[in-house]
Amino acid sequence: MKKIFLASLVPLVPLLFAGSASAIDLTEDGSLRLTGFYSLTGAKVLSGSALGSSAPWTYQQWKCPCTIQGWEYGAVYEKDKGFQFDQESLIGFQIKKDFSQTLSATAQLVSRALNPNDGSRPTIDWAYLTWQPSADSSWTFQAGKFRIPLYYYSDFLYIGYAYPWVRPAPDVYGWPIYSYNGANVSYRTQLGASDWAATVLAWTGSYTQKNDAYDTKIYYTTPTHESWKNIYGASVTANNGIFDVRGMMMWYKDSLWEDNPDGTRNTFIDSQATRIMGVSANMDYKNWLVKAEVDRYEQIDASKGLNNVYKYALVGVGYQYGAWLPMYTVSRYRTITEPIEGRDTQNVSLRWDFRKNMALKVQYDISKDKSNYAYPFFGDSKLLSVSLQGTF
Repeated sequence: MKKIFLASLVPLVPLLFAGSASAIDLTEDGSLRLTGFYSLTGAKVLSGSALGSSAPWTYQQWKCPCTIQGWEYGAVYEKDKGFQFDQESLIGFQIKKDFSQTLSATAQLVSRALNPNDGSRPTIDWAYLTWQPSADSSWTFQAGKFRIPLYYYSDFLYIGYAYPWVRPAPDVYGWPIYSYNGANVSYRTQLGASDWAATVLAWTGSYTQKNDAYDTKIYYTTPTHESWKNIYGASVTANNGIFDVRGMMMWYKDSLWEDNPDGTRNTFIDSQATRIMGVSANMDYKNWLVKAEVDRYEQIDASKGLNNVYKYALVGVGYQYGAWLPMYTVSRYRTITEPIEGRDTQNVSLRWDFRKNMALKVQYDISKDKSNYAYPFFGDSKLLSVSLQGTF
């Protein structure tokens, strides 16, 4: 089982496939390499209800019963559409060019079946330079475009082969801004003579997403834009091959607005100081697997009457039987001020590694809407998902 989840122990994306796939050499000297990943995911809403009624309802542009499984790209499954394969399926390619033993460039291109943020065009999720002072240096410096490492699985959220579920719990994973343009520095060290190794990562940058799916499709229905500026974050990760723990904290200035036809702005949030904190703890011991993550979002300003605090968490337990990994996971999401938005979810998943670098997963989710809205939100739902995921 260690080999299957090796990727989840590696904090740097270029090393992600080190234990799960062989890179394709594009040049004779091996300085230009290609790796890839894919997820063919289908899901069907079996049933659902809202405000105590199972009668069909409409939320925004979706006909419900329905369930949201991808906040970043507005991936929503609707009961009337049966099995849908056009919400989360994707294929990605990562190219790495080594200029020397200490300098390299990496780019990752992803083509999604659903990509309203960029009109379904392939997108460059990563594009950065990496430099080390020496080939064996503990320090690594990077600059370019990255995913924001808000969560334990942020760096490889769309590389499904790297984790046990069809998808990490959407009650925990998903924000309107998920990338940043900037720089980061990391330091890796062995902790004395112990089996523990640690990585300290710090990053800074900014990102603006125009007409993003999260705000536009899920909440406002009109083109809405969000910007995270002055991002500063840091994380500390430690593992010993059995236990893996991570702590993270990030600050930024949040702006949310709509552009009016006359050229003015309708501003909802203007450069508001925001903080996100998170702790994850994982165990991979013999045949047992435990995954846990707790996060907290704070956007507080008494002078403006803001007290936006969101709390979200997941806990999962699994047991490996040869190539089979059944798992039970619970997740929860809450805001603390009215109107409350919240959700509780339980799921059972089964992963089958039936061939090298390829896994078939089945997952059944029971989700309860705990939101206190006067109108029907996404409601309760039961969802069956099937996904073929792998690397190459």
